[in-house]
Formats: sequence, C-alpha cells, structure tokens
Amino acid sequence: MPTSAEPVSVTAGPAQVINQLCGEIGFEDLIDEQLEWDPSHCKLSPGQRLKALVINILCGRQPLYKVEQFYYEQDVELLFGPDVKAEDFNDDSLARGLDKLYQADPWKVYSSLAMSTLRALNLKLEVLHNDTTSVSVFGAYDRPSELNITRGHSKDHRPDLKQIVLGLGTTPQRIPVLATIEDGNMSDKKWSIAFIKKLRKQLSAEEWVNLLHVADSALVTTENIREIHYDLNFLSRLPDTFSLCQTLKEKAWSSGQWQEVGALSDEKGAATYALQSFYEDFAGRLTRFIVVYSDHLAERKAKTFKKQRDQERDRLEKAFQSLQQTDFQCAEDALAAWQDFQKKHQSRYFQLEATVQEEQQRIKRKTRGRPKKGETPQTRTVYRVHQQALHVNEEAIKKQEQLLSTFVLVSNERYRYEDKKLLEIYKGQSAAETRFKFLKSPAMLDGVYLKHPERVEALGIVFVMALLLYGMLEYRIRKAMTFEKVPLILPGKRKSIKPTGQALLESLTSIKVLLIPKEEGSTQRFLLGNAEETACRIVQLAGFDMNIFTNGPQAEKASKANSTK
Repeated sequence: MPTSAEPVSVTAGPAQVINQLCGEIGFEDLIDEQLEWDPSHCKLSPGQRLKALVINILCGRQPLYKVEQFYYEQDVELLFGPDVKAEDFNDDSLARGLDKLYQADPWKVYSSLAMSTLRALNLKLEVLHNDTTSVSVFGAYDRPSELNITRGHSKDHRPDLKQIVLGLGTTPQRIPVLATIEDGNMSDKKWSIAFIKKLRKQLSAEEWVNLLHVADSALVTTENIREIHYDLNFLSRLPDTFSLCQTLKEKAWSSGQWQEVGALSDEKGAATYALQSFYEDFAGRLTRFIVVYSDHLAERKAKTFKKQRDQERDRLEKAFQSLQQTDFQCAEDALAAWQDFQKKHQSRYFQLEATVQEEQQRIKRKTRGRPKKGETPQTRTVYRVHQQALHVNEEAIKKQEQLLSTFVLVSNERYRYEDKKLLEIYKGQSAAETRFKFLKSPAMLDGVYLKHPERVEALGIVFVMALLLYGMLEYRIRKAMTFEKVPLILPGKRKSIKPTGQALLESLTSIKVLLIPKEEGSTQRFLLGNAEETACRIVQLAGFDMNIFTNGPQAEKASKANSTK
C-alpha cells in the first residue's frame, strides 16, 4: 500500500475479489497447517506469501522480482492484515515461501486446496479430465535434484530450451483438482500411470469408486490397461496404431447398425454423431468400445484425404512419364521395367493400365548436310511402355473415407453411462486443454527463471493455485448468469453470458478505492464513483457486496463476529 500521507487511489477490484475467494476456501489456513514454519520467527506466514504470489499472477502478472513493486500499488492492509507492508513481499521472502511449499510436497498441498474449492462450489468429483503440457524454462539447472529439468518433447516448439512437464486433472467445470510437476523428458504414457497413483492417494474410497478418469490416447497401452482395468473407471480414445481400431471401424461400417444421436450442443452448425458399441478382448480384459461417426470429422478428413490423393496421383503420373520416355532394346526389358514400376509405385486408389509397344525410331545421320535424293532413312526398333488408362478405385476410396470419419472410444465402464453420455464426457476433454491455454500465456509462465529446481516445481504449483481461483471465479459467475436475462457487457462492448475468467478480471479493474491515511495510523477507504456497472455486477454475481473494498481488517472481523452471535 502507498506509504504517502496523501490520499491515493488503488485498483482494488481483481485483487480484493480473489482475496475473498481465498478466504472462502481457507487458502492461508490450509497452507499454514501443512507447511512447517515458526510463527515467532516469521512476520508473514507461508499462506500469506503464496497468496501474494497468486494475487500477483492473476492481477499484476509481474515477474517474481517485481511482486514487491506490484504491492506498492495495492491495499496491502486490506488484503493481508495490519502491519503488512509491500516491502515484506520481496523476492527473498517469496522464495522462502516456495522453499517451504516444496518441503511439504506441493501437489499434496494443492490437492487439499482443490478439494476445499469443490466443497465451496458444492461440486461432486465424478469425472476428471487429465492432460499434460510442457513448460519451457531458462537457466542451466545442472545441480542434481528430484525434479529433472531437461530437454524433452516440447509442446512449446522450443527444443532449444530445457523444460518441465505440467500435468492437470480438471473437473468438467474446469476446476483443476490435481496438479503435478514432472521431469522434462517424462512421456505422456508414463505420466498417466504416475498421475493415477498420486490421485489414488488423495481420494477417499467412495470418491475413487465413483470417479470416471478421462484421458487422451496416451493412456492406452497394453501395460496401462492391464494395471488399471479392475481398479479405476477410465475413458479414453483408442489409438489408430492398434490394429483393433481399424477392425472395429470396419465392423461398424459392415453392420451399419448406427445409433443416431445428433448434435451434442445447441450451437449453430454443431457436429452430429452416430454410435455403435462393442465388447472385445483387449490386453486380456473384456473392454467396452464405442465407434463414433462425426459429420464434421468426415468433412474435414475428406478434404485432407482428397489433397493426399491428388498428390499421390501427380507423383504416380510423373513417375510413369519418365518410364514412358525410356527406350528399351527388347520387349522383355520393357515388360520387366513396367513390372518393376508397378512394384515400386503401388497405390490403393489408382491403377495404371499400360502395354509394351514396338516403335520404329529414326537413326540420326552421321554425315552433315541434306540427305541425298532417294536416300532411305535408317531406323531401329525400340520398345516403349505406353499408358492405356488410369483407373480410380472408388470402393477403396469410400472405405478409407468411412474409416477416417470415425474414431473409437475405449472404456471399462459398463453400467452408469450410456454410449451417448460417454461421448459427451469425452468431448469435455477440452476442459484441461483450455486451462493450459491460459497458463501458457506469455504473461503467465514464459521465462520462468529460478535458481533451484525445487523452486521451479513449487512455483509451477503456485501457478495452478492461481488457476484454481481463476476457475472458481469463472464457474461462479457463469452459474449465476444462468439465472440472469441480461448479458454482461465485457471490455470491447462484447455481450456474454459465459464470460472467461480473464474477461472478468479485466472488467474488475475499473473498481478503484481512495485510501486516506489517518494520524492514528488507520486508513479510511472510499469507493470512487467511476466503477463500471459491469464490474459492480460481477462482484454481486460472485456472492459479495461492494463493502469488501472499504471494510478494513478490523471491521471485517467484527462483521464476522456479529454474524456468529
């Protein structure tokens, strides 16, 4: 908070709303209970330090060494309590907070916050979507550590940089429940099982039994399915690399017994689907498979497939043109060349028809000048391969288009969900991907540079803590908007009933508070009258009133005390 004795205004909107959400899930208390620290030797608790990072990530988006500067422009007393100053959030102080988090096992600490958030939102943990992404980091990181920051398959397309792997498990409402930071070279296949084992430690027996674990095709290996088939309900996509995938598609098209389910959303131009389910042996387990036809997939794949066919036809015709211009001394040589050409240029979709023909070729005269009168030109007999026709295998093309227009879901779930419901759940896999999009914003994770790998791991979890509060705000506003008739007017005069968390945070920046220091050391707060209507409405939709911006810590405590009497 500004230290000047003169009145100043601060942008309190986003920070104070995030602070209130932290209070609802017991952010500081849950962290302080799990981290080892000595209150008699610490002015700030670990929970306060990590909350400071979370608010900065969502509102200030400053590098770690500029967090202190960010809080010079904030109402620190209202956010963290009396006697807390902006300089208390220097980089050394925040780094010590990260060290404490690492020592307590970051993913376990995070999981407790996530479960508290689900309770606050009254959400049940029934479906969990899982995915990974890579996060590039700058620095050498040569010191041995449990976290191996190294080069791997970069989803950032930065193979020149070392990286870590961030894994998330999110609910269909986009609330991240579990987050893990793994070695930079960990494959998605190994991560899937490691993630499941950590998840098993955090959930109760009842939650585990009722959970449907949704993951991308990296989960589906023979070893993985054997390990989880009888222990965890899962839903994934069968990779095309399995021969069973094509077998099931062919079986579906052969039977033709499609269940038309139409579109899964009310959006204009939404994809329509048709389904067929089968039970087959897979990895020694009786497994449920759903072959899914999508008209959007069919259209998209048909365009790509046609382009590939056109390219294949061009290559075939150019190669044959070269053969056709070649002279052979005997018919046997020409026939052998044609047969060799057919072996090297086999095509499922095009069939060349050609014959070997004898030709008389004039021999070039050795002497200069015009031929003498009556001179008979000398010729020689050569043999050439001539194209007769190019046949298109329409049946093979149609079959391939059918296969490309379908994909196969795999699951061991048998009783709770119908085929259509499982498809709807799988299509929600974007819940994890959209959260990665937010985290991978350059303002969020680009240029992570810390001295120790342990701090990199801890900071990665802190970023997901920020994402948790982001998702909590977004979900609460969207749920409240289902009962509203008037949309929100977002920055850029965009109307929306499903605003993103980013748009909400941006809208809240119009809420400014005037701080007037008093002689006795207290501060009076007044809302400035230029706050936009949308910002005030967002605060109310989130479940708060505008008093959160003006009630100091003492007034807030008194209000809570009165409410409990």
